[in-house]
Amino acid sequence: MTTSAREEEIRQDIERTREQLGETVEALAHKVDVPARVKETVQVKTEEVKQQAQAKAEEVTERVLEGTGALQAKAVEVAQHAEHLIDQALDKLPPPVAARIEPLMAPVRQRPLPVVAVAVGVLLVLRLVLRRLLGRKR
Repeated sequence: MTTSAREEEIRQDIERTREQLGETVEALAHKVDVPARVKETVQVKTEEVKQQAQAKAEEVTERVLEGTGALQAKAVEVAQHAEHLIDQALDKLPPPVAARIEPLMAPVRQRPLPVVAVAVGVLLVLRLVLRRLLGRKR
């Protein structure tokens, strides 16, 4: 091996050592810089939490939409059942009474759910009143 080839090999070895030393110093500086590492970790964890929250929000939204569809189907079923019960009740009434009640039933047929809600409310109030009255007699 000639002197110039040996010198070139030594220069390349020195250059590689300098690069390795630079990388090592940079890695050590990163390890020593605790606030920067903490900030980096916080950013990573924050992003993970955001992604998890978004996934959960999407899941909840999907479940709500599924429940809304089921609720709408049940509301239609209840409305149809109410319509059937109304028809049965009108069939059992005498014709003059049915003729007077029929015009009152048009709004009920158009929007049965509010009427059902009011009826349930009235029944609950009556139940409470009866409980209080029966409770006083005992």
